[in-house]
Amino acid sequence: MGKYVVRRLGAAIAVMLLVSIITFIALSIIPGNAALIALGTEASAGALDAVSSDLGLDQSFLSRLFTYYEGLLTFDFGTSSYFGQDVWTLILQRLPLTVSLALLSLLAAFMMSMLLGCAAAICKGSFIDVSARIIVQLSASIPSFWLSLLLLLFASRVLGFSQAGSYVSMSESIPLFLKSISLAVIVLAVGESGPLLRIVRISMIGAMEEDWFTACRVKGLSMRKAVFSYALRSALSAPVSMMGLQLAKLLGGTAIVESVFALPGLGRLFLTAVEMRDLNLVQGIVIFVSFSVVMMNLLTDLLLEAMKGERR
Repeated sequence: MGKYVVRRLGAAIAVMLLVSIITFIALSIIPGNAALIALGTEASAGALDAVSSDLGLDQSFLSRLFTYYEGLLTFDFGTSSYFGQDVWTLILQRLPLTVSLALLSLLAAFMMSMLLGCAAAICKGSFIDVSARIIVQLSASIPSFWLSLLLLLFASRVLGFSQAGSYVSMSESIPLFLKSISLAVIVLAVGESGPLLRIVRISMIGAMEEDWFTACRVKGLSMRKAVFSYALRSALSAPVSMMGLQLAKLLGGTAIVESVFALPGLGRLFLTAVEMRDLNLVQGIVIFVSFSVVMMNLLTDLLLEAMKGERR
């Protein structure tokens, strides 16, 4: 186990180094002037030079690369040219909302997938199984922005309220906060439930076709006991691995939903940074999300390895 941890940590560090250098090079060669975007076309040459100097745009490639990695090692991502605030502060301000969306939507997707996946596996070939497979196809084919617009229309016309522009922070009121992000959670949960439902169904069917499951049934164990005490435990590895990947993806993949529902999360902040060519902010968000993805994959692998060790 110790060798496995060291090997996975080495791979994680290598991935982070690769992502960081690709991010720096890509943002260095794209066209556009961050100082001009920040000050506008009416800015004087002296003001543009001053802002370019503050952003380090007048330095050589190697100097900027050294400053870039020095900042990464000290968790100093610099100052946003558009917002005028520390990049790390901006990320931490928007992070709680994005994490809440990711966790709540993944929890909802997991509960629905486990319920329908187990039922579809037990009743293989029945109406429940066919319905579960239809849900998988719909989840994969419905665009998130289209579903978001449909839910907004349904909420305003049928339920009598609209969430656009009505975001309430968690510090003000937890019930109102949950209400203000409920539609976004539903959209994200629908998108993640399809793959998770499919893997739960396949894993459960595979576990129920094993010889040990047949032996349990022959010895008189009830179907309910055999499924929930043995088959489900055996089939959990694949869904757990899938959830780790989904959570990592959601941390950096909520931009469209956050924009549709006017939620001030990390994804919407990233879109603003790209639009305004705020290089420091783009770099900071990309590195932070990449680090989160790598760490989630690492923790998922370690959890699965620990589960395998317990079974052995």
